[in-house]
Parts: sequence; C-alpha cells; structure tokens
Amino acid sequence: MRSLVVLAAFVLAGCATPLTINQVQFVGSHNSYKQAMTPEHMAALRTRNPDAAESLDYEHIPLEEQLDLGLRKLEIDVFYDSAGGGFPVGHVQQIDMNTHCSPLDACLRIIREWSNDNPHHVPIWLSFNAKDQAIEGLPDPDKFDGRAFDQMDVVLEGELADRLIRPRDVRGLNWPTIKDARGKFILILDEGGDKRNTYLENWMDRPMFTTVAEGHPAAAILIINDPLEEGMRIRELVERGYMVRTRADADTREARTGDTRRLQAALASGAQAISTDYYLPADHFGTGFQVRIDGDVRCNPVNTDPGCQFEE
Repeated sequence: MRSLVVLAAFVLAGCATPLTINQVQFVGSHNSYKQAMTPEHMAALRTRNPDAAESLDYEHIPLEEQLDLGLRKLEIDVFYDSAGGGFPVGHVQQIDMNTHCSPLDACLRIIREWSNDNPHHVPIWLSFNAKDQAIEGLPDPDKFDGRAFDQMDVVLEGELADRLIRPRDVRGLNWPTIKDARGKFILILDEGGDKRNTYLENWMDRPMFTTVAEGHPAAAILIINDPLEEGMRIRELVERGYMVRTRADADTREARTGDTRRLQAALASGAQAISTDYYLPADHFGTGFQVRIDGDVRCNPVNTDPGCQFEE
C-alpha cells in the first residue's frame, strides 16, 4: 500500500537573527524505552481488555538508534523503589515492563554517551512520567512524594548536571539560542495535580521543568496531547514564546487506519516537539503510516519567517 508519510517540507533561505531553541520543530518518540509486551501478558490482556491490548501493541528500537534517526525528544516512565532508592523504567507494573534500559540512571548513561559522540546536537528533550497508579489486579507501586522526587533529582543531576538547560535559566521565556544550547538537555516532569505541586516547591533549584499553566513563574513548557482539539491554543502559546509537546498519533489508532489528520494538525500547530510511536513506517498494519520531518529539525512554522533555514 502507498506510504502515508507526511513530510514537513520547508522553504530554505537565510534567517535574519540567530534562532532560539523555541523556534524549531522536531519529532520525538512516545514511551521511548518500550519493548513489545511478553506474549503471555499480551494474550491475557487481549482476553480481559481488548481495547487496552490494542493500544499497547507497539514497541521501539533502542534509544541511541532513535537519536541516530534524528529524534530529539525521548519519554521515559519511572517507578519508585522506596526500599532501594532506585527508579525502575517501565510502562505498566508487572505486565508491560519490557524495556531497552533500566533503571533510570542506565537510560541516562546511554543518552549521555550518544551525546558525547554527537556533541553538536540540538537540545534533547527528556520527559518523565512518575508512575504510581494503582491498577486492579496488579501490585500497587510506591508513591511519588517529596522524598522520591528529591532522590530522582539526585539521579538526574548525577548524569546530566553539566549539560542542563534549567527552569531558572529561562524565567520570562528567555530561551537560549540554538548555538548556545547545542549538546544540552531539557528535562520535563509530565505530571499534574499533587505530584506536580510537590515538585514545584523550590522549582528554581530543580533540574526538571513542570507542565504548569501559563501565568505561573515556572511556566515554560506545556504538554498538550491533542492538536486536533487544541491546535489553536498550541499555536497561541508558541506565538507567545512557550514550548509545547503534542502527539501525532495515540493508542495505535492512526497507524492502523492511516489517518494523518492529527499529524498534519500537530505540524501546523507549531508545537516544537511532535511525539509519535511511528517514526518508522507502521508496515505491520499495512498502512505505512509514518511521522517524520524532512531534515529531522526544521524552522518552526509559527514563530519564524517563511524564509528561515535550519541546518542540524
């Protein structure tokens, strides 16, 4: 079947001023660490909850290979081991824990080693979900509290401290230029509610950005998952200087049907990070659905001039 790839072509010409890191757009992966579920677990889930099984029927190549392909945002889910003080990586406790790396510090070392070998890269976004949801029939995870987040900060600082763009560095949406930010990382806690509020305490001393709404002094990066419903809001935020991550597909739906409407909306919204499970073609669904940007990173279509040129 004909591939349903949408290529984000852009007119190339000179830029009048140096680009800042909020003036580009790139692709990232969703649950980047994830390997396929164990067949026995998948079969049991299909019997009990076919819709959930369908949504989890995806997997990724190793992190360093994703970065080699040009992805510049990775997403990592972590659990908290209160007894050992570590942070196992996985998606759903017990049944969906097959991963390319674990614990968290092992994943960070892989990413840092890739960065060492490719020091010219644009800033890489790393977002984290703090997994502690109780699910019927599965073991209850340890809760993320202030102590857990303090220990997570220690791990993040231990691996990436010298390469971080920190929340305190961009107060007032004062983003650095691409030139000054090459080889660095942006860390994001993708949580709301009590977990976000806990982490916001002493936010100026934290390594991770939080997805707090505009108007808060820590507001800078937002996670807005649905560009079809909220494309205009994303565009307005980008025009005001915020950075946004959105999704081009979710729960394998677009890949199964070849529907590119969400992808097109994500690209047009100006969201800097476009997350997907299908940076490689979804050939196993027979649609060839794929999310990519020609050249891997492009000038942002919302907040740069039409003649802007970007070179990785």
